[in-house]
Order: sequence, then structure tokens, then C-alpha cells
Amino acid sequence: MNVMEIRNTLGASVLCAVMFIGITALPATLAADDDAPARETATAEPPDPRLVSRGKRLYVFCRACHATEEVKGSKIGPNLAGILNRPAASLEDSLYSDALRQQDFVWDEEKLDTWLLRPATLVPGTSMAFVGLPQEANRTAIIAYLKTL
Repeated sequence: MNVMEIRNTLGASVLCAVMFIGITALPATLAADDDAPARETATAEPPDPRLVSRGKRLYVFCRACHATEEVKGSKIGPNLAGILNRPAASLEDSLYSDALRQQDFVWDEEKLDTWLLRPATLVPGTSMAFVGLPQEANRTAIIAYLKTL
């Protein structure tokens, strides 16, 4: 085995371990918080801190592909800091599918909710492998967290 094969094998092993740890934590993370509001209302007020905290915990599954801060090099998906009110497929240093590049919309809460429910519903032909979050409360929490970035 040459150095490149060892590096690739090690990288794949680390990624699998991180994903396994995340998946084993999934039931507890996705369980509804009894004291968290089910839906954040669209106001100028900052989101409920409990909702943001829940969204940050759920975001752990996005982190493998999406950064929220400056990173050296690029991840497989675009940086999500400042995603709200950003035109779709507009970051120059990110890879986007042809289907997403052809879109002419701005990311708002409604678009993010549809995307998080099932990306292919919003953008048929997208290359994003994420299947979606069926629980509205979980999507609302992630959007609340993204609003803080």
C-alpha cells in the first residue's frame, strides 16, 4: 500500500467513525424538546435561544459537508454562514450541481424549509445526497440556528 492509499483509507475511516457517532446520537438529538417551541414566528426578534441550541445540535449532521466559518480549502458543500437572503448557488468557491446553478431564487426561511424537508423537491436534479428531515420542529430549529450565522 502506498502513502496515498493509506491516507485515503485513513480519511475514509475517520469519516465513517464520525458519521457512526453522529448516527448513534441521532435518536436523542431528534427527540422533541418538551420546552422548545414547535415553530418560530417570522418576526424581527432574535430566535428563541432554546430553538437555536437545538438547531446547533442538529447541525452536527450538516457539518461533514458544510462549514459555518472560514476554513482552509473547501468542503464538499457551500459555507452556510449568511445563507439567509443569499441567492442560490452564488458562492464562487463552492461546487454546485447544474440543477442548482439554474435556479433563480434567494434563500429565505420558506426555501430552506422546503430544502431541508427534501432537497430534490425544491431543486430536481440536485446532487445533494441528503434525503431530508421530515420533522417540522427539527427543520425550524436548524433554520433558527442558520439565522444566527
